[in-house]
Amino acid sequence: MAETRDRKPATLRVYRYHRSDDSLRLILGDPEAPVSRDLLIKHARRAMERESFVCFAAPSPARTSADEICFVPTDDGCDILTIHSNGWRRHHGDHRRSLVEILTDLAAAVARGRLNVLDDDQVVVERDRGRPLLTCSVTDSASLAAARGAAELIMKDAGLSPEDRQKTVLCVSEAVTNMLVHGGGGGNIQLRRLDDSLRFVVTDRGPGLGFLNWIEPPAESGQASMGYGYKIMLENMEAVSLHTGSAGTTLILDRKV
Repeated sequence: MAETRDRKPATLRVYRYHRSDDSLRLILGDPEAPVSRDLLIKHARRAMERESFVCFAAPSPARTSADEICFVPTDDGCDILTIHSNGWRRHHGDHRRSLVEILTDLAAAVARGRLNVLDDDQVVVERDRGRPLLTCSVTDSASLAAARGAAELIMKDAGLSPEDRQKTVLCVSEAVTNMLVHGGGGGNIQLRRLDDSLRFVVTDRGPGLGFLNWIEPPAESGQASMGYGYKIMLENMEAVSLHTGSAGTTLILDRKV
C-alpha cells in the first residue's frame, strides 16, 4: 500500500472542440493531451457527423495515458472526455473495464444534458443567473444543517413535493460534503430562482477536484472524490454543472419547479 499512496489517482480531462472557429480547448484537468490535437479533432468531427457520442481507445501500449476517450457532439462542436488511470489498479476485477464504464456513464450524462462541464466564461454567467433567494456560508455540519433547513422552507414555498425536496436536500448535502472534505474546509451555498427552476450554487476556494478516484483512495484516510455522491446528483437533479480548477470548484444543481 505504501507504494501506491504517492501515486496520482485516476483523473478526468475534458476538452471542447468548436466547429465555428476550429478550436480545441482544455476545459478541465491538466494540459497534457492524451493524443495529438489533430487526432482529437478528427474523431470529434466523426462524432458530429454521426450525431452520437463515440468512444476511441487511445493508442498507448503502456496504458499510461488515456484508457479511453469519449466524444460527445454538442450544438456547436464536441465535448471530449478522457480518463487517465495513472497506473492505478484495483485489488479485484478489471480496473480498465470499470474506468470505461465510468467514462461512458459521464459521456451519456453530457449527451442527455444532465452534466455540463463549464469553462471559465460560462461559470461566471451561470452562477449569477436568476434571482438570489438565499446565501449561506458553510464551514461545518452545524452550518450545513442550518442551510438545509432554510433551503427546504424555500423549496416548500415554491411548491416542490416532499419527495422532490428530499431528493434535492440529499443532492445538496452530497455537494456540500464534497466541498467540506475537498474544498479547503468550507465555502458558500446560494439558492437562486430561475424562470422554471431553483438553482443551488455550491462554491469553494480549494485546490480543485483531483477526482475519479473510484479505484483506490490515495491514502488510507483518503476520500473518493467523484463517486457515489455525483452519481446521486446526476440521477436525481434535472442538471448538474461543474467547474473546477486550482482556484476552486463550483457545482450547480438545478431542480425544476
